[in-house]
Amino acid sequence: MALVNTQVYGWTMSKRLSESDWIDAGLRVLASRGFHVLKAEPLAKELGVSRGSFYWHFADVEAFHRRVIAHWKALATETVIAEIEDEQPLEMRLPALLRRALSAEPALEIAMRSWAAAYDAAAAATEEVDRRRRAYLTQILTECGTGPALAETRAAILYWTYLGCALTGTKPAGRQLDIVVEELCALGSGRISREHTR
Repeated sequence: MALVNTQVYGWTMSKRLSESDWIDAGLRVLASRGFHVLKAEPLAKELGVSRGSFYWHFADVEAFHRRVIAHWKALATETVIAEIEDEQPLEMRLPALLRRALSAEPALEIAMRSWAAAYDAAAAATEEVDRRRRAYLTQILTECGTGPALAETRAAILYWTYLGCALTGTKPAGRQLDIVVEELCALGSGRISREHTR
């Protein structure tokens, strides 16, 4: 494995690059520069190492792409779900999830959707992520007492709202985020929302 002592994204590495280092770098570069840069040579330059370090961990670029996509899928679904389940009581899971999703930086989500338009494996991954996210929203609503069919419909509306924000680069903050989350929770639970005063 290659030894590195260089500045990358504002931090200094002085260690042997692991497979995880390459995958994490792949996600950072994907978000900042797009999927066209997910190749051995530009990534090696980004990290200040030789291509040999890349091929120490990955048989080819295709194998690297598969690992990057698999890691993104885990981060975008199971990691978030596990943290919400562990940290929040049932009645707080929907607002916590919505707040986390709507306040997240959208660059990686946008980049993955762009990659999906050009690469079948990325397209399949985004479809799986969409299904898993909607299924979890449906699960939360069902556990809170909404009937299964209605929960599925409301989950779809909530998820489409998130996607609309993410793919347009919209990130509500502060009071606006509070109101958006409250209104979406009211929609999800079937409560009548109240008028907000500024």
